[in-house]
Parts: sequence; structure tokens; C-alpha cells
Amino acid sequence: MRTLLISDLRPVYKKINFVSQFDTVGRLILFFRTHGCEIFLTYTNDGYWAISNEDVIGFGWDDLVSELLLRKSISPLMFVSESDSIDKFFQLSLKYKRPVVVLGHGNIPVGILYYQDVMAFLNGYPMPTRVSGISTPFGIFFSNSLARGGISDIKLFLTGSLFSFFAIIMFLAGDFFYEILKYIFVDFDPYTVSLLSIVLPLIIFLFLIKFTGLSKLHGAEHKVAHAIESGDILSSHSVGFYSRVHKRCGTNLLILLLLLQVMVIYINPILACVIALFAWRALGNKIQFYITTSEPGEKEINNALFAGRDFMKNYFDVVVNNVKVSSFRKIYNSGIFQILSGYFFVIFVINFLAWSLLWLGILPRDYYQLLRLFL
Repeated sequence: MRTLLISDLRPVYKKINFVSQFDTVGRLILFFRTHGCEIFLTYTNDGYWAISNEDVIGFGWDDLVSELLLRKSISPLMFVSESDSIDKFFQLSLKYKRPVVVLGHGNIPVGILYYQDVMAFLNGYPMPTRVSGISTPFGIFFSNSLARGGISDIKLFLTGSLFSFFAIIMFLAGDFFYEILKYIFVDFDPYTVSLLSIVLPLIIFLFLIKFTGLSKLHGAEHKVAHAIESGDILSSHSVGFYSRVHKRCGTNLLILLLLLQVMVIYINPILACVIALFAWRALGNKIQFYITTSEPGEKEINNALFAGRDFMKNYFDVVVNNVKVSSFRKIYNSGIFQILSGYFFVIFVINFLAWSLLWLGILPRDYYQLLRLFL
């Protein structure tokens, strides 16, 4: 039987993308967004270097690509020749946890190979390239449209219930801060006071996440999600190499909504949308790195690995057996239905209690009007 060569993998080569070492990191970030690529190559006198999207985290827009290479201590790219055996690719990919560049005639880069693409090509079925994750006090949940894994439905329901309580507390805290701030900052306009009353509870909430075990669990969830999307082996050793910052984290969406809310009030709405769309992901990544995630310990990694392996088992059962997944099942797999059920259940109970207490003459109408805003 003929040994498979790198050249046999040409159908899954990814396009080569170059950036100059003299470009700024800001321009590199725009390249990543514009081209939808996961990696760019740059060339110095020491050879070729591979820069991934995650390598730019923590750098300012005016920093140079050459400074990024130096401060990140990025090693020269791992490469294989088209005449090499694919065993060499697997050795490099599993050891360094990075894409591998393929060199053609004259040692010219002709393509990039990703582990998940090679595995899908060799096995004849698609690996999950996108997975959603949720970190909760009850554990971790992973899903895509085909499968799910991790915590049970009842724990998702309880998670939605907690979200509901947090939303109510945040709303009441905002109202509380507004009443205090409008007396403290009497010279401020109402918009500024309203903005502060929104931002302060959010900051408190974010730091509560930081200084609880949930931030470590959140970091572990991101690491395992990266490993799944990279087609990597789910082990405590392998996932440790991945970033705890994820581009599709809900933190980024929260920052986008907050930026839009703030900028529409103080800036021209059209300009606000443009600024927010360019800045939200970079700011969200930094908040993930410094606040909403922490470096996980062994306990958090094992928790995330359990959920990840459960998801992968269910995913392969569907794919290998060619199971048809209905539209309802796809929604059910996402966990949204269970979480929203818990969320609105609490809202219903609170509104029912508020109405009952109002009817009995125990709750003043002003407080009833406040509580029923959640319907």
C-alpha cells in the first residue's frame, strides 16, 4: 500500500495570505476580518512566520507586526514539503498545535494545512468546525445543530432561571443607582446619569464573574471549544495550548450592544454604528482576557473535557449513522429552548406573585408597575 504524501492533501490546502512585518497590528486585524482567514504569513531575514488571529490579542493598533513577533516569541513556521509523508504533518501539528505550511518547488509556500481539515478529508466526514458553549454554575454545555453534550436539560432550565434573576437584579440595581446618582451629580444631564446607572451594575456584574469560579470555568469552556473546532484530541494536555479568548463569546455581543447604546446617545447614530462594528470585537476580546475568563485549573479543565467528549460522542453518532436531524431538534440541541423556558418561568412567577400581592393590598402599585416591566 502506497504511503500517503502531503501532495495527496492538495484538495484541502488553504490559501496563503501574506502581511508585511512593517505593517501595523491594526491593519493585520482588519486583514483577518476582511478575508475571514485564520492565519497570515510574514517574511523576515530569518524566514517565514505564521501569525494566527489569537496572536494579536493584547496588542495596540499602532504596534508593528515585527514587534508582535518579538514580544510573542513566535517560532518560525512549521513546514512540510509536498514530497513528505503525512505522518510528518501529524507530528508537527499535534506537537505545536498550529497550522502547518506546505512548501512546493523552490521552497515556495503553496498552501496551509489545518488538522481538522486533514482529519475530515481522511475520514470522509466533516468535523465540527463551529461549536457553541455555555458556562454555568452547574457545568458546561456544548452544542451545534447536529448534537449536544454536557449538562442536562434541567440544569439548562435552572441556568435560564438564574439569568432571569440576574436580569431583575441588574434592572433594580440600575434604578437604585439612578436615584442616588441624580442627587450626587446634580449638574450632570439626565443622559449621563442614566448611562452611569447602566454601566455601574454591569461593571459590578463582570467583576463578580472574575472573582468567582465561573471565570475559570468560562476559560476552560473556550479552550475546549477551540480544541473541538480545530479537530484536536480532547485531553488536558492538548487543550492547555489553546486560548481562553473566543471570537464568538457572548461577551463580545454584550460589548457590541453596550457600545451601540452608549454611542447612539452621544454620537451620530450612523457614525456610532461604524465605530462600534470596528471596535467591538477587539474590546470584547480584551474584556474576555482580563475579566470574564481566568486561566482554568485541573478541575475546570476536566469539567469542560467531560462536556466536550460527551458532545463529540453524540456528534459522531449522528454523522456516522447519517441520522436526519429535524428543524425542531436543531433548536432543541442549541439549548436555547430550555434556557428561555427557565428565564420566562421566573418572570411569570414573579409577575403572578406581584399581581397577587397587589390584589391583597400588600404591594404598592408603584412596585407592581416596576416588577411587571419584565413581561
